Amino acid sequence: MTDHSTHDGFHAVTSDDPAWIETVWFPFWVPAADLSVYIRAVFQPNQGQYSASVAVWSGEDRLRFEAPLAGSFARLEDLGDLRDLSLPGDLQLQCLATAERYRLRYAHRDCEIDVTFDALTEPVYPPVEDSPGMFAGHLDQHGHVTGTLRLGEETWSVCCGSIRDRSWGPRVVRRDLRLGNAHGTTEVESFFAYLLLDEDGTMRITGGMLHRAGVSAPLVDGTRTTEWDGQWPVRVQIEATDADGRELAASGTCRNRRAVVANPDLYAVLNLVEWSTRDGMLWGENHDVWSRSAWVAAGRAPLESD
Repeated sequence: MTDHSTHDGFHAVTSDDPAWIETVWFPFWVPAADLSVYIRAVFQPNQGQYSASVAVWSGEDRLRFEAPLAGSFARLEDLGDLRDLSLPGDLQLQCLATAERYRLRYAHRDCEIDVTFDALTEPVYPPVEDSPGMFAGHLDQHGHVTGTLRLGEETWSVCCGSIRDRSWGPRVVRRDLRLGNAHGTTEVESFFAYLLLDEDGTMRITGGMLHRAGVSAPLVDGTRTTEWDGQWPVRVQIEATDADGRELAASGTCRNRRAVVANPDLYAVLNLVEWSTRDGMLWGENHDVWSRSAWVAAGRAPLESD
């Protein structure tokens, strides 16, 4: 049985590779306003640096707020315990119950966040080959996020299904990289699909999980089909089968969009998605991740020129 508590704190650094990173990611959304909110932190222990950001966007790549945070350290431990961490810039991360409950707070003149993530499922630890070269260890977990978001003079109550994500290990971007994921969450049904580009150009589901009516099983087969409008996905279709033989057919409409240069060699296109399945409607996301060279080779303009 997995000891989940070992993954709430910083992981032991097992090499001197400068590409080693540790990440923490908590997204959530306000569907009524097509708003996406990301709280993300990246630690580079072999370089003595960290970066974090709070970002809010809506519509067609309309960035409503972004505050990058960065700093340095002599040892990773000097930052404190990841289970109760305060970073300069008023970003606080707290684990209130191992693998079950997390609180995130942020205070800024133009943006305030106070939300709590409550797990709906056990964490899932996908095999490394699901996203080759991107990490040595990784977890995803479905949950429910509640709290408040203030943006300028507007305040929203947050109440949505979501996920949390952790990864650790060296991250190296292949020149031909093309991968992605898609996910949706409710208390009745949740899914997370990992995708890699097949030799015939199909985005093939390589792993993930389907949670339905209290039963969880790994996804073992399936595809993602994307309808593009230029450089932007507008509709997404997931067809998948899990290890118990259950089928998932999820039709998604992209409700907002954002393109991110994650690093000089890695692009990510992000969409808030309203998914429809036979069991109802789910909110979640679709991620399309490319190496810069693969993106340009597909005939798309470099994102840096936007």
